[in-house]
Amino acid sequence: MNKVKRRILKKITAEKQGFIIQDLEENTILKNKLELTNRKISIIIFSFIIFLIIFNVEGFIAEYNSPNFHYRKYFFNHIYFVLISLFFLIYFLIARLNYYTIKIDNHLINIKIYRTVIGLFKPKSLVNVSNEMLTHYFFYNRSFSFNKSLMLKIKTNDEEIVKLNFNLSFLSKKDEQRLKRFLEKITKQNKLKEDLK
Repeated sequence: MNKVKRRILKKITAEKQGFIIQDLEENTILKNKLELTNRKISIIIFSFIIFLIIFNVEGFIAEYNSPNFHYRKYFFNHIYFVLISLFFLIYFLIARLNYYTIKIDNHLINIKIYRTVIGLFKPKSLVNVSNEMLTHYFFYNRSFSFNKSLMLKIKTNDEEIVKLNFNLSFLSKKDEQRLKRFLEKITKQNKLKEDLK
């Protein structure tokens, strides 16, 4: 009788441990998700650009309708504002400021890059790959730019290594560290799997 009780108790204990481990694994999976975006700053920049364009156009139209309008006089009177506006507009176009969304979980790496100024509706760069395909990653700064570049090395099904580069505009130090932790974890897991083969 005592042996039967012990077996039943042992079975119940094992089942409880199994449920606890399963719950811990599920909680770990739920926590192992990363979502990053620079949506707020992208909206601010886009709104600022629209404001500059509208303000300059409206100012020009208002002056143009006046009886004493002259092109040289207009640009001479507004030379500083016109030059500052042109500087910002040209810089934002040349600097390649991007709006990005990054989503990483236990299975996939999903990165979408949009041009803040002229490409908000169609991604300029897009990657959606399995975590197991990531071998290495690097961050490096861009000179005279608000961009930080992220390079991913991806192993294809043909065992080829492909380099993917992404410009991440206004990436904060905090978000950079969070992204590094996730990518570091993935690369370590993949290296361990390769070593065990």
